[in-house]
Amino acid sequence: MRIQNILALTDFSTPAEHGLDRAATLAATHGARLRVLYVCETPPLQLADPAARLEQRARQLARRHGVPVTAVIGTGRPLDDCLAEAERADLLVAHGRMHRPWPVPPWRTLLYPLLRRCPCPVLVACRPPQGPYARVLVAVDFSAASRPLVRYAGDFETGAALELFHAIDTHDEARLRSAEASTAAVQAYRREVLQYAQERLYRLSNVFDARRNRVGTLIGRGDLARQLTVQQESADADLVVLGQEHRSWPMELLRGSVPRRLLAGGLESDLLVVPHAYLGVVPGGAQPARPAGRLTA
Repeated sequence: MRIQNILALTDFSTPAEHGLDRAATLAATHGARLRVLYVCETPPLQLADPAARLEQRARQLARRHGVPVTAVIGTGRPLDDCLAEAERADLLVAHGRMHRPWPVPPWRTLLYPLLRRCPCPVLVACRPPQGPYARVLVAVDFSAASRPLVRYAGDFETGAALELFHAIDTHDEARLRSAEASTAAVQAYRREVLQYAQERLYRLSNVFDARRNRVGTLIGRGDLARQLTVQQESADADLVVLGQEHRSWPMELLRGSVPRRLLAGGLESDLLVVPHAYLGVVPGGAQPARPAGRLTA
């Protein structure tokens, strides 16, 4: 993985300034070029010339971080501008305040469509940068995307400690209980699933030929978004990394969006969402066989 071009979004708010600083820091780390794009659906009245201010901000970032920075003037259609510019980027950096809580519906925001449709990884900066990321929590589901996702996370911040996290789906266990399986059968199934998760996590923790990252493993049970929030606080991670398939809006509405739920729930770290297609994983890729619930007494 090599990051050569970073696109950062700003509306000149304080949270957006934190996002620009994080983007410039990453550009310096990876030797990348930085482009800054002004996007604001309701421009503040006191901002007479956004283009001039954007050019000034680009020069300030270039001097402070020692990276080439270019100001990008959009067409005034925020989502279209972001998606068009993201086609030439290896990373898009947005700020966490771009999402608006209920009662504003998700389709009226800019961030959620970006997370669903952006062709490159999206980093949502939720807090002021305080140096390089130190602890990175990577959510893995053991699909074909898990291994390249772990590699990507390790290369994203090579000095960080990685924690690979898997949330065990409890639906099969619930079906066992509803089928009136014995307590012994349910406990045996739970041990089998736990062993499976431990083995898969161990294999994923060995993807690095050179041990540039310290790699640990964590296992939770139940809802992924809720478990990630708990583990992020417990591990004091400053970055959470997720893989995501591109889905239509109706499908996302039906199945739910983990990134959207994390942000709406007040995630206390930055969030990096990596499209499966960017990792070279085709939709519906093969997954390893999982333990099946035994409906026996």
